[in-house]
Amino acid sequence: MNLLLSVSRKQQKEETRQRLMDAAATALASGRSFDTLSLREVAKLAGIAPTSFYRHFHDMEGLGLALIEAQGDSLLDLVHRVREQTSGGTSLIRASVETLFDHVGEHQGISRMIQQERLSPESAFRDAADKLLATLSADLTDFLVWDAKERGVPFSHPELAADLTVGILFTTGIAMLDTPADQRERQVEDTITKLRMIMRGAEAMAHAK
Repeated sequence: MNLLLSVSRKQQKEETRQRLMDAAATALASGRSFDTLSLREVAKLAGIAPTSFYRHFHDMEGLGLALIEAQGDSLLDLVHRVREQTSGGTSLIRASVETLFDHVGEHQGISRMIQQERLSPESAFRDAADKLLATLSADLTDFLVWDAKERGVPFSHPELAADLTVGILFTTGIAMLDTPADQRERQVEDTITKLRMIMRGAEAMAHAK
């Protein structure tokens, strides 16, 4: 009985923590910046007493860091699933661009927050945002190296190719949030072309050595 009670309390705590994160994400999606959110406001949106907030996060900074970390985990899971479900080559590039852009659109509040924090003075949020993109880039580097070996194709500067790709995807994905609907398809196609150029350029450079 005590074990079941302990598990129940743990689950309840995790659910309440998630409600706080969801409440903050909803507020951000409405166009708010994170620094305008108050602890009391987020707690109210989550349906808990402000004093209960501290059972889950030390302060609002802790909540913001948790949001960025969760977004990073979500993006990594997403790109892994895209790779598993797509054969490769051009189709993989297109699937990656379209899927990641959709994800940014569905989580635009947190995505904007990450972009804003990357451009802000040094802070814990900026460090977390930089770490998120660095993690995505390192993961893509590993994939590019593996994929090149699988295809028997030489590939030059995989780290740089990955950095450029992640930077383009994230920056363009954010920009598309403010792009008129009739221009978005062209922006998607332009992004796909840029990534193809990066990948083919890396292969061409390897052949030229």
